[in-house]
Amino acid sequence: MSNDDERFGLPDGHRYDAPESDETRAGKEWAYAILGVLVLVLLVLIATGTVQIFPG
Repeated sequence: MSNDDERFGLPDGHRYDAPESDETRAGKEWAYAILGVLVLVLLVLIATGTVQIFPG
């Protein structure tokens, strides 16, 4: 292992991960927001009886 590799290595054997870019983080925020809205809509539809989980 060279000196450069040792500088970024942690004592537990894990290596340093660079922080995410702003573009990547913003993309993940949008994806989680859309997923959250879809889950909320599904929960409302189930609560109102429009979507039946157990038919009958």
